[in-house]
Amino acid sequence: MSIYRQATLGEPNNRITFNDFTNSPVYRVQTRAPQRFEIRDDNIPVPFESGVNDFQTLIGQTIYVIKGTMYPSSEVSYDEGIANLRAVCSLDLQQSSSYSTDSGYMPYTWEEANGSRILFVKALYVQLVEDTRQGFVQPFTIYCKIKDPTIYGATLKTATSEPSNAVAGLGSAAYPFGYPIAYGATLYTTTSSAINNGNIPCYPVSIDIYGPVTNPIITNAATGEYIQVNTTLASTSNILHIEYNNSKLAVTVGGNSVAKDVTTSSDYFKIQPGENVISLTGSSVGTGAYYVLTYRDAYALA
Repeated sequence: MSIYRQATLGEPNNRITFNDFTNSPVYRVQTRAPQRFEIRDDNIPVPFESGVNDFQTLIGQTIYVIKGTMYPSSEVSYDEGIANLRAVCSLDLQQSSSYSTDSGYMPYTWEEANGSRILFVKALYVQLVEDTRQGFVQPFTIYCKIKDPTIYGATLKTATSEPSNAVAGLGSAAYPFGYPIAYGATLYTTTSSAINNGNIPCYPVSIDIYGPVTNPIITNAATGEYIQVNTTLASTSNILHIEYNNSKLAVTVGGNSVAKDVTTSSDYFKIQPGENVISLTGSSVGTGAYYVLTYRDAYALA
């Protein structure tokens, strides 16, 4: 990883760009892959709780430290730069990401030779020790909490099964009693592949299933795990939305929770490294049913 490539911290409405030499002030950091740190190892002072309920359980948690130097062009630029650092590290900052239900998490994004990487962090505070010996040059250290020690590909990827990919098979209609042979309605299966170019499994960002389908089952052939929801989607305008990670679970139809209808045999599967063949089946799957799965490549945080 080369030094001085551009990186960003924060959302578009509140963002700092590192290693951008076209503007002032310049925030210079070495944009390498993040490493694990422990608060107890670094003896980092933890502020009292102030608006965000994260400070009670920080000791021993994994964090990421961004160390850099600010190079302003004038006293005005210096003041603006300090204000920007304080703003992006505010204890009361309310930012959100598609990854986390907690407020205050934001993307730290940087470039590597084979693409952009992203880590979802919460900036706890910025440490500034002002020293006039170097003029306006100002070292800074940003301490960030990491909820999920996973580096993601910055590009949100999609695996979707088009209706034209449906493969017809006979039987498998749902009856209140059994027949000795498959009998009745046509069953369709729609399939596509999700390719995780990273080196560790990751949760999908979201799964959307479009009807018509009864008791939809979304299966990852890479592991054999599946999620089955006992509900009916009458048409393509009926959408089953599934979203889960290590802190969030949402299973909804039309904004209403159907989490209670997820079968006990279901597993909230991860996208494995390499190819994952994802298929949509069910008790009855009509023509035009399909799914859209979004995900990111995932890499281990060293």
